[in-house]
Amino acid sequence: MKYSDWKNLSAQERKNIGWHRHPHIKTATLYSIAFFVTAIIIIFGISKNSVVHINRKPTSKEAFESAKIFVRERLKQPGTASFPDNNFSPVIDTTTNSYQIKSTVKSIDANGQTTKSNWTIKMTYKGGDWSERNSWQVQEISLGQ
Repeated sequence: MKYSDWKNLSAQERKNIGWHRHPHIKTATLYSIAFFVTAIIIIFGISKNSVVHINRKPTSKEAFESAKIFVRERLKQPGTASFPDNNFSPVIDTTTNSYQIKSTVKSIDANGQTTKSNWTIKMTYKGGDWSERNSWQVQEISLGQ
């Protein structure tokens, strides 16, 4: 039944037809269902894209990624730093949340020469998102030739 037909019916005829034939109810129901389905899709889409690093201790690879930030800060030309992908040595104590990472870095020094330096960092994980700088406390860092 079309809305224009509904307007032409008498009150008694409208009462006898029933609610499921009422054009306003059909339209409102369809729009409500479409709205809720869209809202659910958006909510699940947003929650699926969020990255959560909280409530777990960082892995050795994640600690290495964080350690590179602190080592890069100690270099004279941090933009030229080149770290090996997976060549690092971790020592992790999960009871005290302490991480010791050893690796190398290639960078250009003040004379313009590429140098390869060994580095060691001891740091403590304070909690929170491991990828954030303020989640770590550096205990000791050594950068040598």
